[in-house]
Amino acid sequence: MYQFLIIAYLFTSPGHLEAAAGGRRAADYIDDMDILIIDSGSTTEYLAENLPQNRSLTVMGFSLNIIGRTAKMERVESVITGGLFHQNTLMFESREGLALIQRYRATKAFISAAGVSLDLGVTCRNAYERETKMAAIESSARRILLADSSKFGVIRSEYFADIEQFDMIITDAGLDEAVYAKLEEHCIEVVLV
Repeated sequence: MYQFLIIAYLFTSPGHLEAAAGGRRAADYIDDMDILIIDSGSTTEYLAENLPQNRSLTVMGFSLNIIGRTAKMERVESVITGGLFHQNTLMFESREGLALIQRYRATKAFISAAGVSLDLGVTCRNAYERETKMAAIESSARRILLADSSKFGVIRSEYFADIEQFDMIITDAGLDEAVYAKLEEHCIEVVLV
């Protein structure tokens, strides 16, 4: 049942073609021996699906779609936070899971968003996602935002980061040129796919 749920989640997500391209491109930034935190989301699932098979990695995941991808990979050690399962996002959430993320250190965090505003920050839809995303960002040396261009200019209710907290943003070529220029002003590397 959950395999069907994961497939349905991917192909009913708006912008899934852009998400697939972004996820594949994000995999290019993974090095051997990286310790990764991979957020929940459709773009991050495409990243998990495209993790380099020739590299030894540690991946912390708190989402069924991420865990479902990494658990089958030979050279990937998976760390799973566990907790209450939210079917609408495929995410697990708990105090214990949050504490684990806060104790953990990663070389890179790949974070998704439902909204990206240059003025009001990076947002998500659900309150239960907020603390987990914040902890993942704080526990990582390099923070990479994966968001297709349709997310820019969108504001959701739950703020979790300022745009300047990210070292890199991977998005699609539909990103508005004015937004691209503003991101570069903030010294954020922008990768278009």
